[in-house]
Amino acid sequence: MRWKLRSASLDIRRRDAGAVDPAVLRRMMFALKLRLPPPKVRARVWTRQLARHGIEAGPEDAFSLARDRGAFLFFDEADSLLSDRRFAERNREVSQVNEMLAWMASHPAPFACTTNYGERLDPETLRRFVFKVTLDYLAPEQVRAAFRGFFGLEPPAEATALAALPPGDFAVVRKKAEILGSLREPEALTTMLRAECEANPDRPRAIGFRP
Repeated sequence: MRWKLRSASLDIRRRDAGAVDPAVLRRMMFALKLRLPPPKVRARVWTRQLARHGIEAGPEDAFSLARDRGAFLFFDEADSLLSDRRFAERNREVSQVNEMLAWMASHPAPFACTTNYGERLDPETLRRFVFKVTLDYLAPEQVRAAFRGFFGLEPPAEATALAALPPGDFAVVRKKAEILGSLREPEALTTMLRAECEANPDRPRAIGFRP
């Protein structure tokens, strides 16, 4: 099965990453830090959400291109390519995962895969990754730092008590606050952050009384 993948090649030092979704770029930058790259880094990103022009491609195209150009390969939404074969409904889904695993095993250079659904990955993928990193929700001290960083304000106590906040929620709330004209209102920002927490049914809920 061939996927509608989109590629974006960018030079990190030149910061010419305007076409890349900010959330994907943050994940890629974290992956590059794990790799401990040399001063000059060229990264090739493969995802279904990037760039303006899509091309039909399979895993062999991505790995071959990265190998030929000496680029660091980054797969976003990797669960699309590495889903658990035990639950496959079509033979081509199994073939796709087999192909991806084979390329992962033979690729001569470092690469990275990210997903929000690690539980959906085929168990065999764990043997292909030297490092497995879980990015959890922000701890209270990280919430305080994110509140200051995104809004330039000291967070109310209610904000640091919120459970299950990722950095992306702060980005969404900042955009919303800019539209509503409430960027300088800590209580309003906290209310919007709480709404983001409650909007996702998969996130854990805090136990106890809420102020």
